[in-house]
Amino acid sequence: MLLHLGDDLDPAIAARVEAHIAAASPLPVVVVPSDETIAAPAPGSLVLSVGDTPSTRALIPAEELAAAGSEAFILRSGSLGGAPLLATDGNPLDPDPRGHSILGVGFGAYALLEHLGFAFLHPLAPTRPVTLPLEPDAVDRTEAPRWPVRGLQLHTMHPLELTDLVNGWGPLGPDDALGWEAMLPEWDAFLEWMLANRQNRVHWVLLTADPWAEFADSQERADRMAELVDRGHAFGVWVGVDVPLALHQQHAWRLIRESGELAEEVAQIHARVDYLMGAGFDYLATESGTTEFTSVDDVTMLAWMDALAAYMDEAHDREALIKIHISSGQTVDNFVDPIKQEPLNFNFLPHYADPRLGVMPHTVQHYALDDPAPTYGNQDFGHMRDFIAWEAGARKTVWHPESAYWVSFDIDVPLFLPVYAHRRLHDLRLLAGDEEAGVLGLDANAGARIDGQITFSSGWEWAYWIGEVVTARAAWDPKLEIADEEAALAASLDPLVRPFGAAAEPTRALLMESMRRQKELLIDGRILGEPPAEIERRSGQAYMQGFEAWDDISELATGLPGDFTMTQPERLGLVEMRNPFHDPPGYSKEVGPLLAEMAEDFTAHAEGFAALRDQVPAEALPLFDDIAASAELLGLRAVQLHGLYDYVDGYFDKPEEWRLMRLNAARDALDLAMEIVAEREEHYRVPADRIAGWRDNPTAYPFTGLWTVRTLYYWWRDEGKAVEIPISPCYLNIINPASIALGEGSLSNTLDVINDVFDKVPGIGSITECLSAPIDEPEWPPPGIRD
Repeated sequence: MLLHLGDDLDPAIAARVEAHIAAASPLPVVVVPSDETIAAPAPGSLVLSVGDTPSTRALIPAEELAAAGSEAFILRSGSLGGAPLLATDGNPLDPDPRGHSILGVGFGAYALLEHLGFAFLHPLAPTRPVTLPLEPDAVDRTEAPRWPVRGLQLHTMHPLELTDLVNGWGPLGPDDALGWEAMLPEWDAFLEWMLANRQNRVHWVLLTADPWAEFADSQERADRMAELVDRGHAFGVWVGVDVPLALHQQHAWRLIRESGELAEEVAQIHARVDYLMGAGFDYLATESGTTEFTSVDDVTMLAWMDALAAYMDEAHDREALIKIHISSGQTVDNFVDPIKQEPLNFNFLPHYADPRLGVMPHTVQHYALDDPAPTYGNQDFGHMRDFIAWEAGARKTVWHPESAYWVSFDIDVPLFLPVYAHRRLHDLRLLAGDEEAGVLGLDANAGARIDGQITFSSGWEWAYWIGEVVTARAAWDPKLEIADEEAALAASLDPLVRPFGAAAEPTRALLMESMRRQKELLIDGRILGEPPAEIERRSGQAYMQGFEAWDDISELATGLPGDFTMTQPERLGLVEMRNPFHDPPGYSKEVGPLLAEMAEDFTAHAEGFAALRDQVPAEALPLFDDIAASAELLGLRAVQLHGLYDYVDGYFDKPEEWRLMRLNAARDALDLAMEIVAEREEHYRVPADRIAGWRDNPTAYPFTGLWTVRTLYYWWRDEGKAVEIPISPCYLNIINPASIALGEGSLSNTLDVINDVFDKVPGIGSITECLSAPIDEPEWPPPGIRD
């Protein structure tokens, strides 16, 4: 096995490529110097060439490569001295003001590895074939990206796999330098995944909190961030960081921390930008408002935006982008909607900002731009599609959808939702269609295009790598040459199913069927194919998701002045159902049939995946088992909810024996789910206690990302609502609202909202439960819940 690596392949990438090849090669691997010509390979050899080498040039002329465009790569097979040759080379980003390693070479290197049977699907766990083919299949492929910006935001306001690392913490805290260094290989594995999936940017949300504020602004932290940045640059990846202007929820590290005269506030922006740029970041992302739902006045906020954009450009030759939130109900006093000439949505204020400020129009959860989306006070996200049309061409415009939503909606329940892949591909094809139709851009910018996509990423266990991979690759190629969207989706699943060998095609078919039915049931709320007259409280998602105390408080606070908006679909509640005069929908004709259809279909999908396991190659079983277990849990969640709702609904007209039978079905589903979760924890790609424990971490949460999965918190809370009938919306509360929803030091605002709720709805218990989230891990399951 001859491995010919060019000098244009960064040593960090070269080392990983060599290690992968050596681990799977049936022959000894000989690394050939980059400028040496291989004249006569030994019989039975395979030559692999990456980058600018004589072997590559024998198949890929430099002129042909140059004509392929920015970041393009060519992968081609042929022969060299009678031996099979597989070669790749690629182009740098053009223009490339940063001069990091050549992205196209890296993309080509991982395309070559994939062609040999490797897979890079979970961002922390590549899949290697048992052995490499010595006569690879013929290939001749030239690829180039549709959009120049393609990347991820690691949403580290949430305690995810890499939250500790990117915030400078070791597992034991900010003083755990050795623990932090020990996690660096995870960063390298993630950067490798970025190249394999054709991405070129990553950033995360920077955090701080009073107990560790000194470290948060320290040189030691800056040095740790610089190490992450340097490693990113070695892979050719631009690295940024998200630092809100003044948003203070969830431990955000803010540019402005003390109110004063505008000049004083701008000085704070400058000083903190200088600190961050000392770590070598390529760009900054930022947020408007003081929370997702509140803000200072519009003139001041706009002045802050302009100050940041100007200083980033003039002092540091870098760019800033601002997230455009999807929250509703806020307008400004001094600026108007450019089309409707009515008060402007506050989130759209960057329309009037310095054009050097880029925008990241953001939507939440799995909903596509043209889906019904009864969340965050919206009916759909069509207004965000309109905003994209305003901004394209006028400033950098980067689409910013989600591949998971951590807070009680999906991954932390957990729900198996490959529908994310379905809707993200749909969104990109929709936006590409708008580009092709020439409807993006206003006035002189008519006919413009967007600049790309940065996905809002919230974790990868429980098969959430499926949506992440499809979403990432769709930003490189949304497969517009395939007119039929379902056929394009099927083609987009190629890299996902290829490792599954004989099970590849049936797995593709089952994933496609799961996505189709999830769209119909979870998003559209269809029963026997028919959509409801109204989507509110009638979508499958509204029932399958979790509800924690602050979801219930927010639902009760709807319509009240204050800082709470429902951040997920409303549902007919298990406690509410005890009231025979509850608001629509009715159970027997609307909710019950939907729950029954979900339980039947999702269980059938799980059984289908389980039946394929024996056909899957051993090296791909970690991926396949993740899918199968996740699908089984989705089916069990549907069975549990159907049983609980039947049990409560039957209170008025069903025999007690029947009700207990339905309750026991729900309990059996939960008990089996607990066993599956315990088994899966052994296969998490980071230590289970780190990602699923109750422990101190940089975020505002006292637990980490999958603690609610380890305990099946949301499942138990639903069972408790069905059998204990708690009067308080803060039943089994685990959230500190002042720290999470509104920021440290905002207890008075929190109390105002809670008092309004308790005044509006008398007889719902003590306010104390809403403010007394446990410091130490609570006993779980809740004591006495099955007495």
